[in-house]
Amino acid sequence: MRKSPVFKAFLLILGCLCCSISTNWIMIPNGLAAPGITGISMTIEHFTGINYALIYYAITIIILVITWLTLGKKDASNIVILSILYPMVLWVLSFVDVQIIFEEKLIALAAFGVLYGVGIGIPYRIGFSYGGDDTVAKILKKTIWKSTELKKIYSFEEVIILLFMTLAFSLDQLAYAFAGQLIYVNSMNYVVFNLGPKLYDVQMIGKNMEKIEDFVINTIHKSVTIYHDAMGGYSKEPKVQMSCVCNSREYVQLREFIKEGNYDCFIKVIPLIHVFGNNRDFHRLDDENIE
Repeated sequence: MRKSPVFKAFLLILGCLCCSISTNWIMIPNGLAAPGITGISMTIEHFTGINYALIYYAITIIILVITWLTLGKKDASNIVILSILYPMVLWVLSFVDVQIIFEEKLIALAAFGVLYGVGIGIPYRIGFSYGGDDTVAKILKKTIWKSTELKKIYSFEEVIILLFMTLAFSLDQLAYAFAGQLIYVNSMNYVVFNLGPKLYDVQMIGKNMEKIEDFVINTIHKSVTIYHDAMGGYSKEPKVQMSCVCNSREYVQLREFIKEGNYDCFIKVIPLIHVFGNNRDFHRLDDENIE
């Protein structure tokens, strides 16, 4: 069965709880800091006294509106739910007086990073995004630095945020924030990608592939190449071969769709290094900033 809306809602709430608990109950009581939108919000709170969760709420709503105007409806729809839900959970838990304090800051940092990464990864796994600084990087690439590799824009953005945070946090706290980011990014990658590469070539061979073709084109919005003259070497029966390139999250969606639909097809998944094309996940031929 396909995941029901109720189960998806449970996963979204679980992800928000993991992020909120790691922030309110581990990070703050242990005197740590986090980069990204959370770090910006806490820096502003330092000067204004406004609860950082409410500031986070305002920033995410602004990002949502800008995303809608620059990246379009599809990207905005991926972040709209968590743009409302996560700040609400973050704000509510900020009033729950629970403090998980560790004797060693490094242990606290590891606990925060792992739990926070899991909280981010769970919604990503089912196709949702928090609409944080990663979305801002996409907006900057779309509007300003079009030929710059996305991860370089994201890294530059994080440096600017850390510099802004020096107004309210010590250098030790910023160093821990940077280390914490490395931990939670790896934790998130494990949940979302199983430590795999970003792009896959998914090759499918079988019969009656129309519904799979429709899912690829209209649900995950990827192009598909179709070969109608394939033949099974063992059965000698005519078959259809389809191939599409998708990112890790879309591959998980496609795999779940095929499994839940009980489609009888042979699937081969090939990790890719670079893909050039017009889709937003692909590189452009004039992009010179590729490793």
